Amino acid sequence: MTIFSDRTGRAAGLILLAFAGLAIAFTLIVPPFEAPDELYHYGFVRYVAGGNGLPVQSTVSTGPWEQEGSQAPLYYLLAGALSAGVDQADFDALAVRNPHANIGDPLYPGNKNRMLYSAAPHPLAGANLALHLGRWLSALLGLITLFFTWRTARLALPGRDWAALTALAIVAFLPQFGFINGSLNNDTLVTAVAAATVYWLARLLAMPQAETPSVRDWLVLGALLGLAALSKLQGLGLFVLAGAVVLFMAWQRRDWRLPLRALLPVALPALLIAGWWYVRNVRLYGDPFGLSNLLEINGRRRDPLTWDGFLREFRGLRYSFWGLFGWFNILLPGWIYRVLDGFTLVSFVGLLIWSIRRSAGPAAAGPAARVRLLLLAWAVLSLLLLLYWTSQATGSQGRLLFPGLSAFAVLLVGGLEVWLDYLPRGRRWARAALPGLLLAATCWALAVLLPHAYHAPGPVAAPPAPALPLDLRYGHDAQLRLDAITLPATRFRPGESVPVTLYERAPEAVDQDYRLFIQLLDNERNVLGNVTTHPGWGRNPTTLWRANALYPDAYRVQIQEDIDPRSPLLATVYAGFIDPAAPAGSENPLPAADGAAAAVTPFLGNVVIEPLRPPDDAGLTPLAVQFGDVIELKGMDAPAQAAPGASIPVRLLWRGLGPPAADYIVFVHLRSPDGERVAGFDAPPGQGRFPTGYWQAGDEILSEFALDLPEGLAPGVYDVWIGLYAADSGGTLRLSVTREDDRLTGDGEVLAETVAVE
Repeated sequence: MTIFSDRTGRAAGLILLAFAGLAIAFTLIVPPFEAPDELYHYGFVRYVAGGNGLPVQSTVSTGPWEQEGSQAPLYYLLAGALSAGVDQADFDALAVRNPHANIGDPLYPGNKNRMLYSAAPHPLAGANLALHLGRWLSALLGLITLFFTWRTARLALPGRDWAALTALAIVAFLPQFGFINGSLNNDTLVTAVAAATVYWLARLLAMPQAETPSVRDWLVLGALLGLAALSKLQGLGLFVLAGAVVLFMAWQRRDWRLPLRALLPVALPALLIAGWWYVRNVRLYGDPFGLSNLLEINGRRRDPLTWDGFLREFRGLRYSFWGLFGWFNILLPGWIYRVLDGFTLVSFVGLLIWSIRRSAGPAAAGPAARVRLLLLAWAVLSLLLLLYWTSQATGSQGRLLFPGLSAFAVLLVGGLEVWLDYLPRGRRWARAALPGLLLAATCWALAVLLPHAYHAPGPVAAPPAPALPLDLRYGHDAQLRLDAITLPATRFRPGESVPVTLYERAPEAVDQDYRLFIQLLDNERNVLGNVTTHPGWGRNPTTLWRANALYPDAYRVQIQEDIDPRSPLLATVYAGFIDPAAPAGSENPLPAADGAAAAVTPFLGNVVIEPLRPPDDAGLTPLAVQFGDVIELKGMDAPAQAAPGASIPVRLLWRGLGPPAADYIVFVHLRSPDGERVAGFDAPPGQGRFPTGYWQAGDEILSEFALDLPEGLAPGVYDVWIGLYAADSGGTLRLSVTREDDRLTGDGEVLAETVAVE
């Protein structure tokens, strides 16, 4: 083609080829049905490919196409025709859904895969081939979008061919554009038709005023509008844009018959191409657009959209415009979005300056100015259409702006060009900055981000040295094994996540997909944090395991519950597998056994969790008694008087001075004046929550006990003696008192208080 014969034309051709390579890479790297709503688009295409016509929507029960069955059908008819001869009977085996799939939460660390077997290789055959035929159709439509974007850019930026080339490169290398055009998605068709329609309108506006548009010009416009209306409801916005262009041309030429001459050749092909579908909607649903069914299935917004609500959604809109992969759950590095926002802001300011500069003078009425005005109108109209959709439906997505992509790209470049005019040299390199960043982000997504999100972790020869060896067998036939675990030595607080890595294997191939659970339990076995998933954070279901291969399985288990502020907590890590044959909704773990086949509860280790606030020391009498220079009795509270048979509450505040060498038991003994023990108790000072063997300097632990006085206890003044002894010594190995706070001491004990019994 002559359009590719000059230097910039050849560069444009290279960009188109580069995009084709990127789009094909997306089609091959992204596993089947791992693009947003692709599963539902495929359901529509498959239904059409089977010769069933178009689906009929119902809000009571819907087919596998879900809300997509209400969409304009042109894309599905094209993709259905391409895949009509493909045997897709293996669809159910290919499209096994991940019950723990993370949809719409990019900050959640795992289960990015909507399909359970996305890590498995899938040959280009059967349903997967049919899917890829649709994906390749989308890639072709992306090339059409790029071609007309470039043609439009050249009309809007005359004499700046390299700037027009920049607009082309921005769209070509936009990560989200490549991702969507590498998927089965009807947005690709409406985007391509919109780009072609905008170009055709720009061509009409750029005509010399002495030249009258021909009937062919109007027929082509009508055909494009018909294709847009049959591609997606967003395409109807182009009718508004086209009407405004025709009226503008009539005003500019002072030819008020022009709209009448254009009406029939524009309306006739548009009605012939798309009118039948809108008539069908009226007959089936009483609604030409089928919006009521679509909104009910997709999720109608029940509460009015407020400004604050829109600002919250705007964040996701920005991300999903630049690049948000999977089912809205795989983000690019955060700094990329901030840099792209910076480019946008700089361009917007430049666009304002550009508009002011060119608002006067002959250039303001020139062909290029009219084209730029067209692009601005389409950009604003695209935003308004998105705002209307967001006010009606839940969730706004950046790809809904793609029909206005050619306008956005040219305006973005136009704004940046204002600043580039200040550069004496190096403008071409400066122009390459934004497309270069987008290309790098796209390549990063293809080479690193997406493979990491979907590929299963590979096996290892053995657990690393820091791992704690285990020998646990799960299931009646010991079909699953847990060989080791790594746990952090650091401490955590509620809200933080604990890294846990398991080393799992199966001696033989597994024929069921067992789910894995990891829980953090407190001392009363209440669940503080939980992860339930298929192994590999959903990427490595057990049916994909190789026999006897050892798989590292890393997780971050968030501590979702607060803990008792009286002390840190030694939480227990509990992990196992869930029987897939258990009734739906039940969590029936497989039985666990040790290497000797003895039944065990699979408690795998411990993690220290610190409270968010210190213990309540109100009402305590300050003390400064130290035991062995590792534990300090910092405060105490006990009633000064009591009656026989009463239960005396005793509160003790401990502080760690250093790591104790062992677990210790505290004894609190009530003794008569002649030294006879009349009441008391021995218990861990952490009361089962936090053994002293885990204490560190600065830890504070509040113990609360009940000292039960015997009935018939003689009146008198009794002494409260407190001490600590090693838990495994039976009370014989006491910690010495190294600081008594001017109190009477004995053999590893201190007189802490007196109680008058009356």
